[in-house]
Order: sequence, then C-alpha cells, then structure tokens
Amino acid sequence: MYELGKSKSSSHENWLDSFDKIQDSARKNYFAVLPSEEEILKYFSEAFVINIPKGNVGGDGFWLHTNGNEVFLALFTCVGDGHLANMMIRIYMSALKKMVEGYAIDFPGSILQFLHREVLARFKDRNNILLNTNANVGIVKVNLQTKEMEFAGANMNLLQVNKSGTKVITGEEHQVGQSSDNVKSYSSISLENPTESSFYLCSTGTFNLIGGPDMKKMNVENIGKFWKDHEAIEMAEQKVKTEHLFNEWTGVNGQNDDIMVIGFKL
Repeated sequence: MYELGKSKSSSHENWLDSFDKIQDSARKNYFAVLPSEEEILKYFSEAFVINIPKGNVGGDGFWLHTNGNEVFLALFTCVGDGHLANMMIRIYMSALKKMVEGYAIDFPGSILQFLHREVLARFKDRNNILLNTNANVGIVKVNLQTKEMEFAGANMNLLQVNKSGTKVITGEEHQVGQSSDNVKSYSSISLENPTESSFYLCSTGTFNLIGGPDMKKMNVENIGKFWKDHEAIEMAEQKVKTEHLFNEWTGVNGQNDDIMVIGFKL
C-alpha cells in the first residue's frame, strides 16, 4: 500500500512539473516574439515598455518596423485570453509586416484599413467560434529626419504630454478585424510639437484596472495627470513610478487584466 501511495504522489508531482514547464515555455515564447525595449531605444531619445500579462501569456502585443528614416510603432490588444489571443498577436504582427513591406503602405490610417481587410480575408471561410479576430490598435509613424509624426487608432487613443498639459489624440471607435458589412476607414492625424512632448500608447487593460480611493477603473484623466506631474523626470524613472502606480491602484484586489504601456520621446 505504501508503494502504491508513493507511486501516485510521484506521478502527481511529475504532472505538476510538466505543467509548470509548459506554462514557463509559453511565457518565454510570448515575450520572445515581441521587440525589446532596447530595440525601441535605438530610434527614440527615451522610451520604456511595461508589459505585465495577467496570466502566463498576454493578449497585448506591439510591433516595430523601420524603413530608412521612417519608424513605425504599433500597440494592439487582441480580444480574448491566453493562447488564442497570443496566436492572434502573431497573426497581427505578420499582417502589419506585410502591409509595409509587401504592399509599401506607409500612412498609419491606410495601414489600419488594409490590416482590417487582411484579417477579415484571412478568416473569411473559417467558422471558429473560439477565435476572436478583433483588436484595438494604435500606430504611430515617425520621420527621424524631419521629426514629423502621425497617428491612427482603431478603438485606441494616443496620449501626448508636454508643458501645456495632457492631450488625448483620439482614434476611430471601431476595432480592426471586426466583422461588418460596412467598410472601415481610419484617419491619419499629424501631431503638433512632437519633439517637445512625451507620448504614451496604452492597452485596453490598462484602463480596466479597478482600484484607487473610490474603487473605480483607471481612466485617461488619472494616468494623464500622473504623467504630467512626472513630465520632468527621465522615462526610465517614469517607468518605475508608473509600475508603482499600477500596484498601488489595484492594491489587494490584484491585477484583473493585461497591462501594456509604451512611452517614448523623439
């Protein structure tokens, strides 16, 4: 009887060990597919990336592409959780690359429009109810030589912070990949005074964090004021303070969604 009990315990421990290894591998693969913070810093004077998935694998992703003096940076939140959302991250990154390299589309609004069509076409004949193709996407294009900057958003905004205050650059309300009979269009917005500002792209989950003194969701006003108050410090320090803000905001409630923030200066 003792040997039988020991065998069951050993089998259970081996199963848990294998499960942990699978989870750890999935987490490593998720982070490996994304650009590093160091890669972004090659093209911006200051930048940071905060990526804190709720589980082992997140539904948030970001993409970086360069073409001569032009840099494209996109952040996207895929609808869903876990491995299915992670699969969509890879699909969106591949489609974005196809837009700028294969089709030579270089306006942020046009990239989102073609990205929308590409995703729908890819899943046109598939009826997988488990896979949600929708995503919120924000994309910026920067000319490193002229310092001109454009933005387009699909259910995602861009925050611009400078001495004058905080400005929300509003994207379109509809998502990319959302099935509809209506043709989606996205506008490219030229930004004023980009060299005198800090910019922030935030995933949807960032504003879903519940907490604070009134147990409410984090909103644009909260986080915009926070970054305005810390505008004078370097972005590396801003990153640390922002992570502390998230922890303090959620408190004992813990994190209820994936968090991704990209901050940068030209």
